[in-house]
Amino acid sequence: MALAARREAAGLPNAEIALRSGLTERSVRNALSLRGNPQLSSLLALVDALGLELQLAPKGFGGSAAVEADAGYRPVPTRVGTAVAAVHSPVPPSYASPAPSPSPSQPSARPRRRAP
Repeated sequence: MALAARREAAGLPNAEIALRSGLTERSVRNALSLRGNPQLSSLLALVDALGLELQLAPKGFGGSAAVEADAGYRPVPTRVGTAVAAVHSPVPPSYASPAPSPSPSQPSARPRRRAP
């Protein structure tokens, strides 16, 4: 994991990273472990505390060398990943199916005017 490698290279103990990030030592230890799965807010705090920045790139950008180097790598399916896949599908969601019509029990978006 890049964060753990950066921590080791900088010679920072978990206690110092916890102070810099505002996280508990336990959160830092768990996030930097091999089975770590920190929340995004914790990840961003750790990245900042280690003097790094998080960058997003298109899939496949930069080659597959990182994946080939770690034969045990398996992407973790997430709700975010599913939502991103839906956004990048060949058929935009707005064209895939018509918008549902409001049911009689649901109020319409426009208030109705009453006759005087």
